[in-house]
Amino acid sequence: MEQQLRAWLRYSFVFGLYMSPTQETQYINRRVIPNTRLAWLERKRMIQLQHLKIIYMYLLLVGFCVVFVRALASRKPIPGIASEVVTTMIFSLQALSTLIIAAEGLWCPQQHETFLRLLQEIEFSLKLRLREDTKFNSCPSRVRWFLKYLLWLSLICFGMAVYNFIQLQHLGYYWYSLGYSIIIRLRIIQLCVYVCVLRNYLECLCMKLQQLVAYRTAPNQQLLDINYEKLQSLEYLRAIKHVYDLLYKAFEQLNAFAGWSLFAIITCYLLDYGCALYFALLSWEGYLESCSYYIPAFWWILPMTAVIWHICYLCHKCKQLDRLIATSLRRIIIMSSSQPKCSYRILLQQFSTQLELQSIEVTARNFFILDLRLLMSVSRDVCFRKILP
Repeated sequence: MEQQLRAWLRYSFVFGLYMSPTQETQYINRRVIPNTRLAWLERKRMIQLQHLKIIYMYLLLVGFCVVFVRALASRKPIPGIASEVVTTMIFSLQALSTLIIAAEGLWCPQQHETFLRLLQEIEFSLKLRLREDTKFNSCPSRVRWFLKYLLWLSLICFGMAVYNFIQLQHLGYYWYSLGYSIIIRLRIIQLCVYVCVLRNYLECLCMKLQQLVAYRTAPNQQLLDINYEKLQSLEYLRAIKHVYDLLYKAFEQLNAFAGWSLFAIITCYLLDYGCALYFALLSWEGYLESCSYYIPAFWWILPMTAVIWHICYLCHKCKQLDRLIATSLRRIIIMSSSQPKCSYRILLQQFSTQLELQSIEVTARNFFILDLRLLMSVSRDVCFRKILP
């Protein structure tokens, strides 16, 4: 799965979403090459390529700033002072979000690379140490379908929105913000894919713990293709704990290299959502010269709602799986309470304490936790209490 993610990330470099770190280049350069001159040429070529990538990322940052300044200098008045203030605020927040995304791609490549390596290590640990391969065959196809679904939904709705926006009289900063919107949408889709992969790994870990619980609660209903003697061994419990440690580190790395962009994107989307509803209501009530603003607003809101709902649902599902792991572990501790204080029981207690202190969650730099109920309540407050009189 990690190799397929790297293949997809090659295309995201154009938008400033990912850049391979210098450490990876040094790792490639340490390969055994028979000819010393060829090794030197390979090292020189990789260093030049890395420098070109850095220059491109800085030019991308400068280009975003130039587009923002040019849009402010060439803006046209919009009917109503409130409308002009709202559109300028949303456009500025979109520009800031895009700058944050590109800055994370430029200044946090090592955290991103560590995250990808953790995904590879988690997959190998599940396959080799836990013998979990029931869901790995379907995982790439599920993630690929999920990625195509979000991309095609965004592309179709984006095309319909542009077609309908062309016919409007007051566009504001719309044409200048198209590039910002594309980068923001690709970034949030990228993070959705990451959380989807992590959720699949959490499901595999939960399945193994549930098998252990089922063995202790119903020993007469054992399956023939499962080695239960190994399943209840101390080494197997250590392997489960090791996989959980890797998953926790992966979520920590995700929060590290994407925390600010998550905060900026969710905030921008909530305000953009409210702005689109604001103009749709003005058009519906006849306050604007054209009464067709609610049509492109619908095509603009639809993919935005789908993407926000998906990432909040995936993060909420990861939290539920983390709680399910803790619940399964507590059941194992209760069922083994009659045993003496052996190494197995001590490890169970340590693992349970770790789950209480370290909860898996996706946060936006600790400003808020991406949770389905929390974000839906925030979006309801922003969209209806702030916009409707």
